[in-house]
Amino acid sequence: MAGWTPTLVKNAMVHAFEVLLDTTGQVGPDWFKNNWPEYKVEFADEVGQHQEGTARTVTRVRVQRTAREISQMETVLIGHRGMSNWGRYVEGQPAARRALVTWCFWEIRGRHTEVECERRGWAYSTFRRRRDNAAKAIATRLNKDGVKAW
Repeated sequence: MAGWTPTLVKNAMVHAFEVLLDTTGQVGPDWFKNNWPEYKVEFADEVGQHQEGTARTVTRVRVQRTAREISQMETVLIGHRGMSNWGRYVEGQPAARRALVTWCFWEIRGRHTEVECERRGWAYSTFRRRRDNAAKAIATRLNKDGVKAW
């Protein structure tokens, strides 16, 4: 592979946040921590819950991730072997870094960038330019440091 591109950086960051969200956090009641399994709900129970307004909107299921995925996530979000996390590479551009991270979470949740920018009153072209500038700066730094793309 030739090296890091802004597109590869964005894909790696989205994947890192997906792995982080899939492998951390509480799944069940607090006293059981993460060992509480999801339980099956009958259709009639779901109908009753919807009628009473007590239905769960999101079912959290633990996803098993590979060691490679976790290592890549740690490289992106924490840093690895003396390298800092990728956000540090754009520390001097806080708006660009914020745009890139915000976009990553929108991608994970399946939200459309244009729609989300419009809802917030942000200029889509400015948001996109900042996001892409951050990804380009990270790609340049990774290539300069000799980090192999995955």
